[in-house]
Formats: sequence, C-alpha cells, structure tokens
Amino acid sequence: MQKYLSISIASILALSAPGIAKAQLSFTATIGGVPTVSGATLENFNEPSPSILTLSGAASLETGPSFGIIDGGLYVPPFFSGSTAAYFGESPANGYDNSQFVAVADGGSARLSFTTPQNYFGILWGTVDGGAGGGGINYLTFYDNENNVIGTISGADIFPFAPGGTAVNGTAYVNITSTVAFSKVVATSTQPSFEFDDVAYAQVPEPASTVLFSAGLCLLGFGLRRKSA
Repeated sequence: MQKYLSISIASILALSAPGIAKAQLSFTATIGGVPTVSGATLENFNEPSPSILTLSGAASLETGPSFGIIDGGLYVPPFFSGSTAAYFGESPANGYDNSQFVAVADGGSARLSFTTPQNYFGILWGTVDGGAGGGGINYLTFYDNENNVIGTISGADIFPFAPGGTAVNGTAYVNITSTVAFSKVVATSTQPSFEFDDVAYAQVPEPASTVLFSAGLCLLGFGLRRKSA
C-alpha cells in the first residue's frame, strides 16, 4: 500500500514540475460575448500607437512590419454584436468596429507581453480564418516566462463557433484559460490577415498544476507520518 502511494505522489509531483507538463488551454467562443473573468484588465487599443504601446495595466503591445493598430483600410474590422461593444466602451453596438483595432498581415506578428504572468486571456477575434476552402489560418501562441511555447489556439479551433466570414457570424469573443501562467501571446496568420480588438487578461485562482502540487505535498506528508508511526 505504501509503495502504491509513493508512485502516485511521484506522478503528481511530475505533473506539477516546471518544464515537464504542457499547459492545458481551454476556451469558449461566443458571438456577441464578453470576458468571463470578472475584474480582468481591459484594453480596446484606442490610444495612440507608437512602436511599443503600453496597455492598461502591466502589459505592452509590440508593433512591427506587417502589423499595426489601424482603423479600417485594407483590413476588415471585427464585427460588434451582443454585449461586446458596451462592455469595452466601443461603438456601434451592432456593426463593424469603427475605432482602432489590431491587424496582422500574412508573415507578421502581434506580440502582447505581460510583466506579471497571466492565466486568462480574452480577445474579440474578427473574421476568423480557420483554413476553410484552402484559406489561411489565424494562430494565438502562448509563451511562458522563459519563452517556451506552452500552447496554441488556432482559427480552425474557433471556426466552428464563428464560420460566417466578415459579418456578424464571423466574429467571436474568445475566452482562454491556461493551467500554466503565460507571459506573452503572439498573434500570427498564414493568410491573409488576423484582425482583433478588445482584449482582457487576468490572473485566475490557482492553476490545476499548483493544486496538484499542493495535493502531492499533503499526501507525501501523510505517507511519511504513517511510515514513522
């Protein structure tokens, strides 16, 4: 019995050790949705846009070639519906985003960096590109504090929830949680572009890995006490 208990504890500790387990990313995607974490920091990108944009709270957005904060032009803005615009102080309530948003062209990337690691990320994902009909795919890649990839959410994952092209059914509010804290989120697209706005981010209660680690320590202490008895 004690041998079985020791193997179980070792498994729990291995799952919680840094660099061993990949993050588990989970998401919901809702047309007209809003952030699902109360008290999250909100950003609508309506400030002036230098090469490094300091966002609300402890975050920054790095601009570069094939990427920028724009207000239309060659890119199709995300489409507001439901409660999204009101939640972020945007307009119109229903229709194309008429304020600034982020657009990433094929070959470019938008890099959101956080000085404090986060576990929750929300994004208004416009004109979702999921590879249908041979088209391009949008990607969000999450990195830990040591620049290791901990997980990816693609437009192909989101497309079943928002398959309607450039109008109302093509934009979804996506809420993503990670079991491993992330310090950077990078948006890319194979073609033609990735448009988004109205992000939210937050630290959430203990990730599952931390809970497992604590449980492992408790079980280890219990096993040692039984052995000494």
